[in-house]
Amino acid sequence: MDARARLQALTDFAAPWAIWTAATLRLPDHVHAGATGIDELAGRAGADPDALRRLMAYLVAQGVFEETDGAYATTELSELLRDEAGWRPWLDLDAAPGIWAESWQRLLTAVRTGSPGPDERSYYDELLRTGRNASFDELMANHVHASANELAATFDWSKVARVVDVGGGTGVLLRTLLAAHPHLEGTLFDLPQVVAGVPPEPRLAVVAGDVFVDPIPGGDVYVLSGILHGWPDEDAGRILARLAHATVLVFESVIEDQPSANAASFDLFMLTLVGGRVRSIEDFARLGASCGLAVRATHPLDSGHALVVLSP
Repeated sequence: MDARARLQALTDFAAPWAIWTAATLRLPDHVHAGATGIDELAGRAGADPDALRRLMAYLVAQGVFEETDGAYATTELSELLRDEAGWRPWLDLDAAPGIWAESWQRLLTAVRTGSPGPDERSYYDELLRTGRNASFDELMANHVHASANELAATFDWSKVARVVDVGGGTGVLLRTLLAAHPHLEGTLFDLPQVVAGVPPEPRLAVVAGDVFVDPIPGGDVYVLSGILHGWPDEDAGRILARLAHATVLVFESVIEDQPSANAASFDLFMLTLVGGRVRSIEDFARLGASCGLAVRATHPLDSGHALVVLSP
């Protein structure tokens, strides 16, 4: 592909929006289930037939679907967008990803000023206001579930009595830790609207609160899983400072000096969504030093995340 063709491909808004719309309308699932004609497909998807035909023409041209004599069929690409493949919920514009997609409009503002305007607090308010908080909690639970066993196996938990998962969502990671290490007791700490439906269990206490203003339950080890990248340095430092009397396990992506396109994309996403950032090991060392914590170990994990161990 020459430079002009590559630039045209990189600047075409149609591709991501068409694919996200197809995922939101569950078009691959409907076609797979037999809705291969445009009228039946429009009926199943709740779409206008003419507008849907135009969308499908683009997706066929891009190889997302095939079309023969007015009958559509899925391809390897559209099969990935079916519910059973696991990708579709991450592209559902009617759920939390709809807020993610809209945030990219703020990239220019964020680059000019250093901030997109909204922060993590207003992001959670928007999730709650639009009724998308449940979908966000479910996506985060599924995301954490895939890598929680790595955290359970990588850190030496033998001398830990109580672990506190700060911003731990619905408790998926914490339950994994408790199941893997029967001597542990745990506390789940998150916003009231997040933990409202989480019942306490044997060895698992549930405490509602705001990490910036409310008392944080005591523990030997605090876990911050996917938390700090949602905040700019000032706020991330404030969070660490409130936990600086104990060992802190930061469990999230770490960025390299020359990141891959995927890593750099996620860093820009954090910037545009809430003004956050993906940090390097040097960044974590600097943040820790500001509140008396030092990086003691770093463990790259198969999931693509890393475990950064800080302690006084």
